[in-house]
Amino acid sequence: MMRFAGCFLFVLSVVLVSQTQAQTKMKLTLDECIQTALSNNATIEQDKYSVAIAETNVDNVRNQFLPNSSAVSWSMSRSVQGPREGSVLDPTTGALVQTLGEDRVSGGQSFGIGGLSIPIYDGGLIASLAAQKKSLQSTQMTQIGNRGDVIFSVKQRYYQLLQAMELLEVQQERVGVSEESLRRSETLYEIGSAAILQVANARSTLANAKVALIRLENSVLISRSNLAFAMGLGTDVDVVPAEDEAFVLRQPKYKYEQAVTFALDEHPDILASKYNMLASKDNYRATKYDLYHPTVGLRASGYNWSIGQDENFGGVEDLFLKNYSYSVSVSVSMTLFNFNTTNNLKRQKLQYLRSQEALDQTKRIKAVAIKQAYLNLEQYRRSIEANEIAVQASEENFKLEEERYNFGGGTFLQRLDAQRQLFEARNNLVQAQYNYLIEVARLENELGISPVGEE
Repeated sequence: MMRFAGCFLFVLSVVLVSQTQAQTKMKLTLDECIQTALSNNATIEQDKYSVAIAETNVDNVRNQFLPNSSAVSWSMSRSVQGPREGSVLDPTTGALVQTLGEDRVSGGQSFGIGGLSIPIYDGGLIASLAAQKKSLQSTQMTQIGNRGDVIFSVKQRYYQLLQAMELLEVQQERVGVSEESLRRSETLYEIGSAAILQVANARSTLANAKVALIRLENSVLISRSNLAFAMGLGTDVDVVPAEDEAFVLRQPKYKYEQAVTFALDEHPDILASKYNMLASKDNYRATKYDLYHPTVGLRASGYNWSIGQDENFGGVEDLFLKNYSYSVSVSVSMTLFNFNTTNNLKRQKLQYLRSQEALDQTKRIKAVAIKQAYLNLEQYRRSIEANEIAVQASEENFKLEEERYNFGGGTFLQRLDAQRQLFEARNNLVQAQYNYLIEVARLENELGISPVGEE
């Protein structure tokens, strides 16, 4: 049983190693990741079809204004009726004689062109066309908004990957320092200059640091997978960031009040909701026009031409000289009362009112999101400044505790506490810096543009 378990673990390890080796590594900058996502992301591709469908809806309504005619037709018929039995008076004998008549044959040919109809005035149709155009604009704005969401998602996960990688580097340094502390403690214990408790504390610190290192290594792998997914790539791709630039604290281009005003007028999400509201309004108008406005149309009935079996076809000119018929009419119709149309008018009005409320709610949500982004930016900015000071102070404190401990003026626990404070300060600084970059990207997405000024 143990041998079988050992073989199974060996095979499993070989499979895992082969899968790891099969991973494709792509070294990309942030802009390259964004361009890849815009070419491969599923949401972007689906939006293209949504826009195309909305365009066909506009064309369908627009085509109803064009002349409409049925197909050209030609037919030939021939019918034969068999003889019937009857009685006739024989002129010679004067007697009734039973006899059969002759076959009766009939038939002919016909040629026709379907009727032609043209709408002269249809208020409902005009309003429906306007509604479909607004729906197309709403779909296009949704496409632009989703494009911005994809860009933000890539930026967010790219920064999260960089953040995880830097945190991993800090933790690797911490493990190295802990290993050195353990070696020193063991050496001092062997020569009788340190207690066994110091060695135990050093071992515990190293073990905890390794546990955190394992967690951060897994966090890096997860961040790579999340970034690849946002880019529309498979799980067999590992993205390696190609950028290694120093952190720069970028300030927003707009003040809060200016940002809110701009976003509520220009953001694709707001415009999509606005056009959706206008489309509902036009649908309401279309139903109202169908109920209260007349419809005027021009119709030319189909051209028809026919000849009988005993008539001869003299050529194409016969189509315009004899045996033809057609008519032209103008029709005006108006609905007097229709329960379904009246109820539909009520429903369209309710949908219009609901879309107005949806637009107002979208604006409120956008304003709150922008305010939160500005508040978070200020929080992270202050955290970065505080953590930079904390890192400098912790580095000085650790150096002093290191010297005190080396000269016997300090304890091992004091040195260990200074080491812990230093690495915690570094971790907090890395997290605050990349959280700030993520929040800048979020603000850009909430505004619908890139509002960051010159660095």
